[in-house]
This record gives sequence, C-alpha cells and structure tokens, in this order.
Amino acid sequence: MKLTKLSLITVLALTSAMAGDAKISGDAKLFYSTTDAGNADLFNKNGAMGDAGVKLNYTRDVAEGVTLNVGVTGVSTLGLENTLVNSTWIQHNRHDSRDVDGNKVVAGDVQDTVWIDTANIVLKPIDNTMLVVGRQTLDTPLAFTETWNIAHNTFDAVVAVDNHLPDTTLIGAWVGRGNGHNGYENLHGGMGKYGALNASQEDALASNEGAFAAAVINKSIPMTTAQLWFYNVRNEADAIWAQADITPTKELSVGLQYSTISPKGVVDGADDTKAFATKLGYSVSGVDLAAAYSKVDDTGLVYMGNTATAGAHGGQSKLYTEAWWNYNFVGQAGAESMMVSAVYGDFTAQYTSVKNDNNNMLEMDEITLTATKKIGPVDATVALINASSDDESIDGNTIQAYLTVPFSL
Repeated sequence: MKLTKLSLITVLALTSAMAGDAKISGDAKLFYSTTDAGNADLFNKNGAMGDAGVKLNYTRDVAEGVTLNVGVTGVSTLGLENTLVNSTWIQHNRHDSRDVDGNKVVAGDVQDTVWIDTANIVLKPIDNTMLVVGRQTLDTPLAFTETWNIAHNTFDAVVAVDNHLPDTTLIGAWVGRGNGHNGYENLHGGMGKYGALNASQEDALASNEGAFAAAVINKSIPMTTAQLWFYNVRNEADAIWAQADITPTKELSVGLQYSTISPKGVVDGADDTKAFATKLGYSVSGVDLAAAYSKVDDTGLVYMGNTATAGAHGGQSKLYTEAWWNYNFVGQAGAESMMVSAVYGDFTAQYTSVKNDNNNMLEMDEITLTATKKIGPVDATVALINASSDDESIDGNTIQAYLTVPFSL
C-alpha cells in the first residue's frame, strides 16, 4: 500500500497503540533565527526563519537479540511563513536565496510534513557482534547525520559492528539512500531523497549504486584512539580518512586528521582532494580550551565534508576547525582554517577563520557565543553569531533561539 499523506496525530495514535511494554521517547522543538545579513533586518521577517518539530521514537525487543526501532518526525511552520519569518528551517540550507531587494525568498514547499526517519532492526546474533539493517543515523567521518537542523538526516543502510578483537572495533557498512541535511527532502544531487513515506526505490546514493564503508577503530595504544576509514562510493569516488585522538593527561588532548578523496567515473583523473588537521585541547579551572588548524589542498575537486549533504553550499565537515554555524568553508579546496574555542559550564565561545586563495567568496570569519539553560522541562539555547565574509548572504549578525522539550511515554 502506498502512503502519500499521514498526519502527525495519526502517527502518534498508531505508535501508542503498538507500544505495549515498548519504550517510547522523543522531543518537541521550536527553532528561531534572525539575521541582518544582506539587506535583512534583525527581528524582521525578511531576515528570519523558524520551525516547530516533534520527534517520536519507538523501541521494542521483539525476540532475543532482536530489537525493532521506528522513528517518526513531524515538522510544521505553524503558519509563521511570510508573517513572522520569511523562510523555514527545514526547507533551507543556511544560505537562503534573496530577491532583487535583498529579501529572503521562501523556496520550495513549506507545508506541514510527517515522515519516517528511522525504521531498522538491530540483530545481535553472537556476543560482541551487532548488525543494524534499515533506516538509521550514521556517524562516520565522510557520511554522517547532522544534528544542527530541527530534523536530522538519516540513511537507508546496513551496518555491521564487531568487537571480538582486543581494543578494536571493526565496522562495515553499505549505504543506499539518504535524505540530505533538510530532513525529509534533499535539495542537492549526491544523495537521493526518500521523501515522506512513499519513497521511490530507485533513489539511491551516487548514481543509484550506493556506497561501501569499512573502518578499524583501535585503542591498544595507551591514551590513544586511532581510526582508519575507507569509502567506495560507486562510480563517484574512493576516500580514506585517518584520525588519532590522544589524551596524554586528563587535562591535555591532541588530535590529528588526514583525508583524501579520489574522484572517478566521469571525473576520473581529476586531482584528489587532500586535507590535514590538528587540534590541541587543554582544561584548566573548569574551562575547556581548544585550538585547531586545517589545510585543504588547492587543486582538489571534491568538498572535504559530509558527502551526504554536500551540494552547492556543502554540508558540515568533521575537520577539527569546523565553524559553529557557517559550514561550507573549511572543507573547500584551498581553505586554510583555524579555530579557537572555550567552554565553561553552559557557556561556549568559538572563533573560526577561513582563508582561501582560490576564491575570496569562500573566506569567512565567525565569532559565536552560546548559552544553554534548562528551564523547567525546556532545554533552551541562545546563540549570538557574527560573520564577516564577501558572501553577503552570511555577512552580518545572527541571533538564534533553540527550545527543546524531551519526553518519554
């Protein structure tokens, strides 16, 4: 049966009916952002975006060693579009389009939407071995779930994890489809969208042939976590990601990253994209300090970031220097970036600077201050962001508020 529409109330009712002794949890969110970048004004609808969302997770052990997970997300504009805000969180990357007068333009469909973002079975056939089959979140260096949005991107995948070797985790994965950084719909090319509840089976990652990933994560060296990832994106690219995170003392930490992405297929023979990053962290008097540096070579073709969300403006990057809000910069070819940050309790300060000799439109400086507070059942975060860039769509000040209410039933 093909489902084309399903209200959030209906989904909640159906899921509750299934519950039994299962675990049901989730959260409700309200996100708001306003900016004076371009010709916009703070707290004016022409520079504001907002959304409300509800996430519901259902987990149940259906047999020994077999667990069922289902997740449903619903997103609503609450009718705010073109009244209090002029764009919606779920429909846009951070770089929104503007009309000739500099006003943000609501692009695409802003109707209320519900979709299944998680639908998988976890199998534990033997001790220390796990297999996850179905729609799920991923956390790998070059294909991962981004959590900045009001709804998170997920993947149709098969992931195997084994811990039989001492101090070693082996991971193998096949990834078929994903839904981009915009939650239920991908606005870019690399990952096929799977829509709401009636996905087309031909939509897949990288020319409908998916991608393979394999990793070794090892902790046998004292105070060190080392990981090595290999990716084969069919007809698109091969990639390697190597990383070592070292904690010589409880106060000091050191990180090293190296990655290379080799295009193939229609761009076979193009220059590889190579990146190097290092990070130093130190904790003193309750303050966690960090400084990082990264360099992406200037001849590479592929963005050094999340291949599941990269497009015209790129997605997040796992490089240590990634900005707090304005992605798409540190992973670009030719980018030389530095980042310093300080975290004290519920307060965070971060400065990111990106220089790029290839293109000055890909240069950016960002200062972000955040404060987080639990107010009754509400987890509240306020972010103040200042960005300087020749890209006028981000050059200016941004104020954001994130309200999240977690719950369990």
